[in-house]
Amino acid sequence: MWRKERDDRDNELERELRDHLELDAEARQERGASEEDARYAARRDFGNVARVKEVTREMWGWGSLERFWQDVRYGLRQISRNPGFAAVAILTLALGIGANTAIFSIVNAVFLRPLPFPESNRMFFVLRSGNRIGGTAISIPIYLAWKEKQGVFDSMGLVAPFSNVTLTGNGEPEQVPGYALSSEIFSVLRVQPALGRGFQSDETKLGGPRAAILSDALWRRKYSADPNILGQSITVSGTPRTVVGVMPADFDLPMPIAHGTQVWLSMQLPISSQNPSNGYFCLGRLRDGVTREQAQAAHSTPIAGLHEQYPNMIAAEERGRLLTLRQYISRRVGNEPLLLLGAVGLVLLIACANVANLFLARAASRRREIATRAALGASRGRIVRQLLTESILLALVGGVAGVVVCTASFQTVLSLVPAGLMRVGQISMDAYVFAFAALLSILTGATFGMAPALQASAVNLNTTLKEGTSGAGISRRRGVFRSALVVCEVGLSLVLVTGAVLLCESFFKLLNVNPGFTTQNMLVFDVSLPRSTYDTSVKAQAFYDEASAKFSSLPGLQEAAYAGLSPLAGGAPDFLFSIEERGATGQRRDQDAEFRYVSPNYFRTLNVPIISGRGFTSADAANAEPVILINQAMARKFWPNEDPLGQHIWFGKPMGQAAMEPAPRRIVGVVGDVRDMSLAEVPIETMYMPFAQRNGGYGYASFILHTGQDPRSLVPAIRSALQQMAPNLPIASIKTMEEAIATSLTSQRFMTILLVSFGGMALLIATVGVYGVISYSVAQRTNEIGIRVAMGATRGKILRMVMGQGVRLALLGSAVGLGSSYWLMRFLSDMLYGVKPTDPLTLAAVTVALVAVALAACWIPARRATRVDPLTALRYE
Repeated sequence: MWRKERDDRDNELERELRDHLELDAEARQERGASEEDARYAARRDFGNVARVKEVTREMWGWGSLERFWQDVRYGLRQISRNPGFAAVAILTLALGIGANTAIFSIVNAVFLRPLPFPESNRMFFVLRSGNRIGGTAISIPIYLAWKEKQGVFDSMGLVAPFSNVTLTGNGEPEQVPGYALSSEIFSVLRVQPALGRGFQSDETKLGGPRAAILSDALWRRKYSADPNILGQSITVSGTPRTVVGVMPADFDLPMPIAHGTQVWLSMQLPISSQNPSNGYFCLGRLRDGVTREQAQAAHSTPIAGLHEQYPNMIAAEERGRLLTLRQYISRRVGNEPLLLLGAVGLVLLIACANVANLFLARAASRRREIATRAALGASRGRIVRQLLTESILLALVGGVAGVVVCTASFQTVLSLVPAGLMRVGQISMDAYVFAFAALLSILTGATFGMAPALQASAVNLNTTLKEGTSGAGISRRRGVFRSALVVCEVGLSLVLVTGAVLLCESFFKLLNVNPGFTTQNMLVFDVSLPRSTYDTSVKAQAFYDEASAKFSSLPGLQEAAYAGLSPLAGGAPDFLFSIEERGATGQRRDQDAEFRYVSPNYFRTLNVPIISGRGFTSADAANAEPVILINQAMARKFWPNEDPLGQHIWFGKPMGQAAMEPAPRRIVGVVGDVRDMSLAEVPIETMYMPFAQRNGGYGYASFILHTGQDPRSLVPAIRSALQQMAPNLPIASIKTMEEAIATSLTSQRFMTILLVSFGGMALLIATVGVYGVISYSVAQRTNEIGIRVAMGATRGKILRMVMGQGVRLALLGSAVGLGSSYWLMRFLSDMLYGVKPTDPLTLAAVTVALVAVALAACWIPARRATRVDPLTALRYE
């Protein structure tokens, strides 16, 4: 039926063309042309139009579907007839497409997948700009001022810093990650619990009811998915809270380290806060009709009155800055996923070049077949389409194989992803990832298949049909093109291998960095005291001292200490200060330093040296003279040519204004530098204060134990000792110091492992490419080699001739790669430690290694060339 419709439509089109051309002929006669000339021009135009119509119909007309299935069937037969060729091509493509699919799943989750909040483009983080000591987190007074004095947001909510909370009752006590939220957050996100309700306004006012919302995972694991959990009371960090809801299974806050949150608590806000400390995050949803520019303008003026009320913590020039949810996530994640996508894209390009070379070699053996088809009437477009169909089919099979391998190894790849990566919980093999793999396979097939198809279809019928069945004789142009592809493969491989080597050097240097403290036989864990029991700093201090004494008496334990934050557990907050002896007029705006609260034996336990002065003792109690220790970095920066011992520091007094503490602290000692933040970051200016003199936050501490044996073997005894003191007190984040260091290097390890894998893939594919070109060249030059041998050429000379061809390709590729590496390696500079991105020794070593690999790839075909029998070669076609 469709054929009859096609013929009827073609006949109608032909009649319309004839009528049009008759009119055209009459018009030409009216312009003065003779009747014969006009008829001739019309027939010529009709012939041109008819040929265009025929070609168009052949490519895209009614019969294109039938021809397409013919091409598919023929292509499948061709692939099945050459299983060795197909296996190599499919394996190469599977490596490239599978690796791209895996990395795209990360990029898709972080950057591309729609955010799970309605109208997320109208959601903004309102960040702090102009903070004297840096940072974008806000304080409660700033939040209340923004909320009361602007009308551009339909709703604004506040999120408290991430922390662990203790759940007691209904089984063993445990610590789980949690966030505190204001009631407006659910209006901002437009997300409601799957069971129950969100927080109400009275639950987030000071003194109001305390509420909690559970994650779906916690609800199912700890409470057996009991729907009657609503309204029940649970104990969170010693405080009873009423469960009012259970969130959907896939809910995550758009915050750093939000993945895996188990419980959300109602944040109780005072109407006006006297606590200007930072660490809170503000989210808002724009009102309908309000633009981003209007909202930004509303937050671009200083907040009146806050600087006068809190002169030590809020500067006069502070403003608000708006970032969309997507912008905030992208900035927090950084460029690492995109860099990996670029690297794996290079692997795919190398794979495409390699498979294109395979197709060029195969096309040479099919020249007679293609010439025969052309002689029987097949147009060049028809031949190109057939060859492209074969390459796309091969790419699709390779893509399926790559996706299967990627899916099978997906959990392994996911285990390498840093846990702190935002939206890490959204990484999955979903429909978008599979669609990307399918589209990438088609584009890959078209990319590597187009050039071979165009070259193979450009046949000289007279010459080709006269050739022997072997199709001997390859044009110089085709040989140059194949060599150029190998040069590109080697060049791209050098770029990837260079990046992998640089990251390996950087990672191994990080592993050998001296952190400034002892790491062997060290155990670290966290304890969070319930406020209902330990409601004063005196009670909390007594518990920490008693626990430290109990731990110290355990067999096999040498020292025990505690601190507000253990090394490598994240950055401690910065604090403004001024030096009393220098007076107000000499103060600088950048006088801030990190501060940590530690127990008296903290430095002895970690083996941190006391450079000058003394360390803390038990005499540095809460009612004793306020004292402080500083590290060498702080002494060098603020007292470069004098002794800091005996100097006095005022907290919160950067410009001669009122201090936050009633008396200055005296510097009593200088300690060695410690890499508290990360092994990759140099020690920054740090102040240490006695834990007993801590202001607030006394309910949480990290214990650091130095043992004389395997630290893990003491865990049962430690748990028993704590249970004797507080039966419902769990231990959280228990780990050895080696495990803490490994955790701090997760991001570097992730990038290094993947880039090394991609570099290895690229090197393997490039090696196969060099081998293929040299092997094919030897096969094509068999006759020439036989003549050379017959004329007296030695095996050594033949070996050098063939090896020289491979060396030239490797050197040309290395030259291309070196130029590209010098430019591209700058993107790695932020991820390198102790290594220059353009380190000449590394570039030279990679180049030499790549040339050596190319020589090894040339060895087998070169040895085969030296064994050519002249008599056999002279008969070779």
